[in-house]
Amino acid sequence: MSLKHAIYNWLVYPHRLAFVRPYLPGGRVRVLDVGCGNHSPRITKRYLPDCVYHGLQKSRWNLDEGDDRSIDRLYEVDLDDRSGPDTVPDAAYDAVICSHVLEHLRAPGRALALLARKVAPGGVLYVETPTARSLRLPRAENGWMGFRGCLNFRDDETHVKPVDPRTVVEVLRGAGLGVRGPAPRWMWRRVLLLPFYCAGCLATKGFVPASVLWDVTGFACYVIGIKPQNENA
Repeated sequence: MSLKHAIYNWLVYPHRLAFVRPYLPGGRVRVLDVGCGNHSPRITKRYLPDCVYHGLQKSRWNLDEGDDRSIDRLYEVDLDDRSGPDTVPDAAYDAVICSHVLEHLRAPGRALALLARKVAPGGVLYVETPTARSLRLPRAENGWMGFRGCLNFRDDETHVKPVDPRTVVEVLRGAGLGVRGPAPRWMWRRVLLLPFYCAGCLATKGFVPASVLWDVTGFACYVIGIKPQNENA
């Protein structure tokens, strides 16, 4: 890999993978990516090239041929359907990633409890959701100060309601997982180098996605659940 590509990969390292990676075992890890649109399969394989990658989402959305080559298995599952996740094996994954999914569901607590069952002993469940603070941020769906996209919770019409991180913690503990967080979803480089991210987006996309501001605005938080190696521990 060239130095240029290494720097680029470092700059755009997804928060969900950066925060989960320290908890992953060595070897070929098994990943269940919940809500795997927006080219998450090939992005995940870029940083975890040897992982077994399974995606889960309600319907095929925003995936291309490159994503198809990265997916080892795709589950088309409606998490608001009580029996939907039954097709996904229990205790099978070293990492279950649920990033910006729960706020789209009618019964997020129930879905989260079902996803906790999919984590293998010693594995982790990563949950990221918008905060209540996102309800007070500027609307950017149609553009704001040169930024465009989701900055206020209501910018995404498929959002149902914010998920209280205390509820996430309660559900994970109820499922027998140890809990880290909730904590703000941010990286220092995303804050200090914000002008460079904006310039890069303008050069490559022609606009700046509002998500570039998530770190500096406190748009989202995350919780990590850890299943004990000995589930009776």
